[in-house]
Formats: sequence, structure tokens, C-alpha cells
Amino acid sequence: MSHFICNYDCLLSSDDELETIVTAFLIEDSLDDEEGSRSQIIPGKQRRVFIRRNPLEGHIRLFNDYFADPSIYPPNIFRRRFQMNRDIFLRILNNVENHESYFVQRRNAVGTLGLSSLQKVTAALRILAYGVGADLMDEYVRIGETTVIKSMKLFAKAVISIFGDEYLQSPNNNGIARLLAVGEKRGFPGRKRQLFASAQESTRKDVERAFGVLQARFAIVRGPARYFCQSELKDIMMACIILHNMIVEDERNSYLRAHDFDYD
Repeated sequence: MSHFICNYDCLLSSDDELETIVTAFLIEDSLDDEEGSRSQIIPGKQRRVFIRRNPLEGHIRLFNDYFADPSIYPPNIFRRRFQMNRDIFLRILNNVENHESYFVQRRNAVGTLGLSSLQKVTAALRILAYGVGADLMDEYVRIGETTVIKSMKLFAKAVISIFGDEYLQSPNNNGIARLLAVGEKRGFPGRKRQLFASAQESTRKDVERAFGVLQARFAIVRGPARYFCQSELKDIMMACIILHNMIVEDERNSYLRAHDFDYD
């Protein structure tokens, strides 16, 4: 969190500096658009129109809305829109930024700034959570469609690489014992082990339940597949499972009667 505040203070240190940075963003965006236009010119087709996105404006608005102190929107709205609390979002953001250089905000050869990690990770998470088209992020985050798609794919890979060993591990004896203890506290009969095994014997029902939970939290799982590569679909699914497990771990103390159980 501190590095965002530091960067934000630097950006707004003076009106002249702010104007310089905004101009740099516009120049960079113009160069990127010109390169993309040259590579996509089709005979008989109209050349695409240049869009002044002003990525800096998107970063500042996003930061003020959710990450400034105080922020415009309170924590409960952050939780609803990001599907997780801000602390766990920042944990994921910092780890992804340290793991994958694509998410690090850099200056190019002429000194102009690129998109911030906050913009890229926010866009990726919104795609996973809401299952919307990539271009929908453009209006608010000020990030192009192709950049959103690339950010989402790299974000999924980074989440798997960083958190997969911890949050995709097979059930162990301690975890099973904890689940049985929770079941007993909630009124399971004495033959809880037999009932537990009987309730879990249908693999099809297990998959359906797991899918139902993921669909409720990540709309991209509920809708039609947006990508055709099996490896990308697998990465998206695995990333959603990991993020779900991280959210459950972070919020389980807020569940009904959670204080009755010892999760350690």
C-alpha cells in the first residue's frame, strides 16, 4: 500500500509535473495506437480512430476510489465489487507484481510511463469476477482491450505459480479433522464419518457443488468460454479456485458461529 501512496504523491507533487506526465501518457498512447494501426491496416477498410485514453487519469481515479486514505468507497463496497477484502487484494497485487515483470509500471526508452500494476490487476480481476468483455474496462480503468486480455492471462498464470502449492494442496489429516469437528459442532450425528463418506461418494455431485460455488463468485466460470485454447481455460479455472480458497481463508472468521471453531 505504501508504494502506491508514494507514487501517487510523486505524481501530484506539482501542477507542472502532473501536466508533463499526462502529456507523456498521451504521447505514448498515440505511438502505441499508430503502431497498432499500421499492423492492422486492411485494404478497403477504414483505419481505426485514435483514442486518447489518458491512462494516468484512470490510475488516479482508481486509487482515489478504493486505495486512498480516506477512499471514496468504503470497505464493504470494495468487497462487493472486487469479491475480496482490500488487504488480500493488496497481498495478491504485490506478489503478482514481484513475480511477473509485465505488471511492473515502467518508463519506456523516451521516459514515458506505462500502465500501473493497479490498473492491470484490477482489470484482470473484474473480468474474472463479472465475466464481462475486455473492452468494458476501458471506460473506467483506461486500459485497452488487448492489454486487458494479456493482463488477465498473465495474472492467472502468476496466481497459479505463486499460490498454487499453498491453496491447491490435497486434504491432509489436520484439514479433515477440522472439517469433522465443525460438522460435530453443527449437530452431525455420532456416525459422522460414515455419513461424511456417504455424502461425498458421488464425484458428479462434488463437481457440481464446486462449480456452483465458483459460478457464484466468478462469473467468467458461469458464462460461455471466451477463449479457445485449453491451456488458457485451465489457467482461468485454476486461478479462480485458488482465489476462492484465499478468500475463504481470509473471511472464515466472519462466518456464522466461526468463533466456536479453532482453525489453527
